[in-house]
Amino acid sequence: MNIESAQGEISGESCLLQVRELTVMLNNGACAVDTVSFDLKRTECLALVGESGCGKTLSALSLLRAIPPEIGRAVARKISFEGRELNDLNKKELRQVRGGRISMIFQDPSTALNPLFSVGCQIVETIRAHQAIQAGEARRRAVGLLEEAGLADTSRILDSYPHQLSGGQRQRAMIALALSTEPALLIADEPTTALDVTVQRQIIDLLGGLLASRDLTLLLITHNLSVVAKLSDRVLIMYAGQIVENAAVTELFAGAAHPYTRALLGCLPHPKSGRREPVFIPGTVPEPGNWPDGCRFRPRCLFARSGCEGEQHLRPFKGNSRREVRCWLAEELFPPSGAEKG
Repeated sequence: MNIESAQGEISGESCLLQVRELTVMLNNGACAVDTVSFDLKRTECLALVGESGCGKTLSALSLLRAIPPEIGRAVARKISFEGRELNDLNKKELRQVRGGRISMIFQDPSTALNPLFSVGCQIVETIRAHQAIQAGEARRRAVGLLEEAGLADTSRILDSYPHQLSGGQRQRAMIALALSTEPALLIADEPTTALDVTVQRQIIDLLGGLLASRDLTLLLITHNLSVVAKLSDRVLIMYAGQIVENAAVTELFAGAAHPYTRALLGCLPHPKSGRREPVFIPGTVPEPGNWPDGCRFRPRCLFARSGCEGEQHLRPFKGNSRREVRCWLAEELFPPSGAEKG
């Protein structure tokens, strides 16, 4: 069996999370995430990038054993967090990690926050579920968390129900809730998708500030490459359940190694190009169970040729162990620049 890394040179105490051969099987028998492996270093921001349907969210939910049983199940050879094997934890131990040491910011706070309880009630309850403190002290901490999340008039926010807040306020409240347990790892699933452009920038700046001030580790799930450029240290590009490229963010934007990554970057607007029409990738991401043989991007790839129907493995790009690509033509198609070598 080919064991793929997507881990660069992370090892030892600097590694917060290790994932090996993570697979998600849907109840209809289809494989949605296919033997994904990666490492996450402490205080690093790692972005999982790809179109909808590539397996990003399912991969993140698998870390917390949070995939609903009516959808499917996840199996992995290893999921190690802070030196503990999460697969071996019982339900009580897992609850201490899930929402405690690992917190998640969901894509749509209007559905993630409980509409039947005030924001303050939800934050206070979460704090007290993980820490033995009185309700008054928990409420004072909730006020501080909302202020840290950039919200004013915190007394009103605490006593408000989610529907009484704007989209930006709900997302900030969701961030405050996620931070309430002092997590080591924060998972942010499309944290700006449901917001307008101005508020998106504010949330990005807020997350960047929190990463610096709290020494947080962030697993960022997104299809927005502008967010990736602003926040991330390293990027994993996912397509059809597989990692197809692993690179430092500077390397990726200097010159992608996989045709899918190139296609994603090509969709970005370039004001100086004079291009008026939007650029898109033809076709759609194949559904789990309908993946083509060999390279799964092959039916949409402008560079596909005979040989692409063979099995593709994640491997070092031009001998660089810190950068990996799943394309047998990568070096021929996209020779790395001098800055990318070694």
